[in-house]
This record gives sequence, C-alpha cells and structure tokens, in this order.
Amino acid sequence: MGDLTKPEIVDKLLKLLQTDRDMNFLLSLEEHDLKTLLVAVRERIEHTK
Repeated sequence: MGDLTKPEIVDKLLKLLQTDRDMNFLLSLEEHDLKTLLVAVRERIEHTK
C-alpha cells in the first residue's frame, strides 16, 4: 500500500464504504492518516462478515 497515491486511497475507501458521497475532504488528510483510516475500515468490514 506504500505506493498508492492519496486519490487512490480515497477511491478504495469509497469502494469499501459503498457511497457516492463527496468525500474529497479526505484529500486534506495526511497520507499516513488516510492509510490508517483505510486499514480501520477494512478491519471493521472484515469483522462484520
């Protein structure tokens, strides 16, 4: 995941969240914070399956 750009990370988050909402505010986060959020969302989804 180290070579993903911020827009790519946001795109992955949108797919995981299954939303069409404007989430471009996420681009204002630091890349490290976006990656942390992505991992947290993935973990949460995995635990609900």
